[in-house]
Amino acid sequence: MKKLFLLSLLFVATITLGQNIVSVQYRYVASDDVAEFEALETEYWSKVKQNAVDNGNMLTAAFFRVYGPTDDETKPTHAFVLVFESFEQYENQMKIWNETEQILGVNPAVVSTNDISKTLYNDTYQSVAELPMGEFKYAVWNLAKPKDFNGFVNENLNLWMPYFKKNLGKEGARTGWGILARVHPKGMDESSIITYDHYKDLSSALKSLSPVGIAENKEINEILSKSKMKNYDPDGFRYTNIWELIELINSPQ
Repeated sequence: MKKLFLLSLLFVATITLGQNIVSVQYRYVASDDVAEFEALETEYWSKVKQNAVDNGNMLTAAFFRVYGPTDDETKPTHAFVLVFESFEQYENQMKIWNETEQILGVNPAVVSTNDISKTLYNDTYQSVAELPMGEFKYAVWNLAKPKDFNGFVNENLNLWMPYFKKNLGKEGARTGWGILARVHPKGMDESSIITYDHYKDLSSALKSLSPVGIAENKEINEILSKSKMKNYDPDGFRYTNIWELIELINSPQ
């Protein structure tokens, strides 16, 4: 799953506006190598990320696996998310890896995951807004490329976010929500926005994607009656996927 958005002062106390820089690296790992890959990343490379957080070189790191196996080498099975407080901190991210061998206690080449994974692409986003992040195990990432970027963002902030905030953390509801605006790369085929939703369990994440029962929700129907999203984003989300959280190092809130 970037947005440069301005929001009403009504929301300043509950969201972060256009601050953090989010780097997402997507990788493909063959099914036979997944166990080794995840073990090396959590046992060794998480130490390097924790050290970077402790030393103020980044804010947060998260490690995800996609829900549902895939043998398609062009599609990611895992994602690394690194969160920085500014473009300047993002630019200097190589500091994270400066003392890798000392931190790991072994030769980095011995525990490298490069040979058992394939890096597909790297995306950079800027956080536009987010509600406070509670405990979660699954994340739904929605990718879009609206025709009216500002209209899409403003509707999310002013129409949908109050509803999400009201129900945040309730049984089966979101435990976190946010919007990211793509910074790099950009192009004809690239989505320009990611919205994300956090859930405590898989069933809640799956229910959120089901079209069944929406018509019975009066609150949602009222919001939909006010929505102009068909004008802002007539094609809807281009891609939606569920990610399972493997590891979170330092919650950003």
